[in-house]
Amino acid sequence: MNVLDIKVLRDLWSMRLQVLSIALLVAAGVAVFVMSASNYRALVGAMDAHYRNERFADIFVSMMRAPLAVSDRLRETEGIGIVEPRVAKAVRVIRGDSVLPISGRIIALPAAGQPLLNRLHLVQGRWPDPLHPEEVIINSAYAEARNVRVGDTIDVVLNGRLQAFRVVGSAMSPEFVFATRAAVPLPDDRNFVVLWAAHDAVASAFDMKGAFNDVSMTLAPNASTPHVLEEVDRLLKPYGGTGAYDRSDQPSHRFLEDELAEQETLSVVMPSVFFGIAAFLLNVVTGRMVEAQRGQIASLKALGFTNRAIALHYVKLVTAIALLGSAIGLALGRWFAIAVVGSYHAFFRFPLLDAQLEPWLLVVAVLVSLMAANLAAASAVYRIATLAPAEGIRPETPPALHRFGWLQKIGNRRIPLQYIIVARTILGRPVRTLLTTVGIAFAIPLVLFGLYWFDAIDYMIDVSFGRVERGDAFLTFTEPVSADALYELQAIPGVLKAELQRIVPVRLRAGHRTYRTSATGLDSASELKVLRDRALRPIAVPSDGIMLSRTIARQLDIGLGDNVMLEVLEGSRSARKVTVRRISDDILGNSVTMERTALNRLMREGPVANVAALRIDPDQSGPIWSRIRSMPRIEGSSVKALWLALFSETIGGMVLIGALILAGFGMLIAIAVVYNSARVALQERAWELASLRIVGLTRREVSGVIFAELAVELVVAVPAGLLIGRYLIEVIASARASESFQVPAVIDPGSYAIAALLVIGAGVASFITIRRRIDALDLVAVLKTRD
Repeated sequence: MNVLDIKVLRDLWSMRLQVLSIALLVAAGVAVFVMSASNYRALVGAMDAHYRNERFADIFVSMMRAPLAVSDRLRETEGIGIVEPRVAKAVRVIRGDSVLPISGRIIALPAAGQPLLNRLHLVQGRWPDPLHPEEVIINSAYAEARNVRVGDTIDVVLNGRLQAFRVVGSAMSPEFVFATRAAVPLPDDRNFVVLWAAHDAVASAFDMKGAFNDVSMTLAPNASTPHVLEEVDRLLKPYGGTGAYDRSDQPSHRFLEDELAEQETLSVVMPSVFFGIAAFLLNVVTGRMVEAQRGQIASLKALGFTNRAIALHYVKLVTAIALLGSAIGLALGRWFAIAVVGSYHAFFRFPLLDAQLEPWLLVVAVLVSLMAANLAAASAVYRIATLAPAEGIRPETPPALHRFGWLQKIGNRRIPLQYIIVARTILGRPVRTLLTTVGIAFAIPLVLFGLYWFDAIDYMIDVSFGRVERGDAFLTFTEPVSADALYELQAIPGVLKAELQRIVPVRLRAGHRTYRTSATGLDSASELKVLRDRALRPIAVPSDGIMLSRTIARQLDIGLGDNVMLEVLEGSRSARKVTVRRISDDILGNSVTMERTALNRLMREGPVANVAALRIDPDQSGPIWSRIRSMPRIEGSSVKALWLALFSETIGGMVLIGALILAGFGMLIAIAVVYNSARVALQERAWELASLRIVGLTRREVSGVIFAELAVELVVAVPAGLLIGRYLIEVIASARASESFQVPAVIDPGSYAIAALLVIGAGVASFITIRRRIDALDLVAVLKTRD
């Protein structure tokens, strides 16, 4: 080990607090990169394996009733591979421990073994015995949420008749990775169940023997998806086909794709932001650290060490710091990745979903951190290494006094000497001052970004569940009912208000662009569902034309006044060109809204509805639900209070984990940046401060020099950091936007205040630490050391 290697170890130990704070900058970038990239890889890997092993279909379509012979015609269609016809129906489950109607979907299984497509991954139990039609498999998410065990009985309303099934197993399906139900945009495992039963039992209950109402298909190699969808629609339209769609419109896969697209974006955007900020801060901090050792560098050159040897010394020093930061970052990244992937289990049901910490990912993270750290120190090492030894041994020349003659004249009369020195340092080295100030400012967005998620969640709850959906409960009917059902609901004691809605599947077409969703028909005077614009102003339901979510309008590249083809995917499959009259800003999901009578007219039906929104007296909720439970036409229900709990458990829990991680990193980085700035300032100014003490200034007055410099930098950095934070949050929020969720760039004034106070607090804590060092200065030793 040569003398420079010994110096590396000595410097690392003597600057251990600085080394740790710089390492934390590196750790933040590495941890966020590892967490984001591994989450994306985990979801992609779990999805690909589940889809492949369970043979997830490519094309899906439902219809009213089609004879089995039609499936043979589908098999003969060009571009179609495997065809799997089946019977699938919405049902209602009755439980003794719940007064709420539980929504369900029952799917017929082939008489022998697994289906060809959308196979089941058995989690526990066994396959139903074909000789026992009362046996059923349920989805594992419901089994876990309701603690349903093998051998338990489950009561299901099949086509108006109550039938008891015996649970023989639980399973996962690629169709229900994200299992949700109509009108609830979140997975509600306690109140939605999927059942797979013997074909004969399901077909008999719904008069489907020799027929099917649902079919899944695969595409043949090199098949044209649009052509296949068109042919399938043509074949099944006479049988009440609701429109064929591919995986991109399959509800579970669409939500999963949204999350994957978001994670793919964030795995690039977030680490880039963190690495970019970390690299800049490393350049400021390590550059000043190296410059503070200019005397040592000059002495080494005078002793015969070459520029290359000196540069290699600092490469080793910075590399050691970067490796320490990378080690911390890899450990934290792995821990955070496991925590975030764990939160996905409430959303996505895969047979295997674990954090994927692949070796190449770890290597890339370490290499990027090493490159960023060494590039940050390279410019400072080059500047000092090129100095002549005699020039380098002297401390850096202060700014020329004649440039600040006006300041000195004012100071002689009004400003104490130490503050003249502060002003000369700040104004005389504007680039250094600017870089340090920007470095402190960049710490604020990281703190603010963590706090922002708390504000966004509160805003989403307030808008979605308080201002838009203003009802307390929502009922879904087994089939469209007449407007008389409104009076029946209003007559229930405790129901304060009831409104009917008509929801139907539709396809929007604008040129070559299409979008499949649902259209909601509302009454013009609707009070229990009120869509809003960006300013949260209520938007009236248009008497003619439609109202679109901004996300859908963007997807179709249309705006106010444009025409769009609206095709209803049930009943007579009516299609009509309609005009976009309003644009709404939805947070959860996307909507197409019309006046209910206009939608009924488009479908060539009377004043019917299939959904009801209720406002109820909370003190009478028990009797109300008991009454509703006895109504045979009610297929399912949802309660806003449960939505809020569900939102907190799923979205809230997942997002807040990430928010706490980011806020924690932001606080650590803020402390690291401010402390390093103050510590390096002391290291650079030790000789000057000791001189001031000798000429008669008190400890307090001398400490005021460092404090004043730090205070000026904080005064400029804090508002600048808040502005930068606002801009970065808007950029990341727009990159994160998906079809399923639009997280708004909303920041509460309190979050701005907290972020600013945390950074100011870091500055005060750093100053207290530095003040102790100033008080402990050995004046004689400092004046002898020209370092």
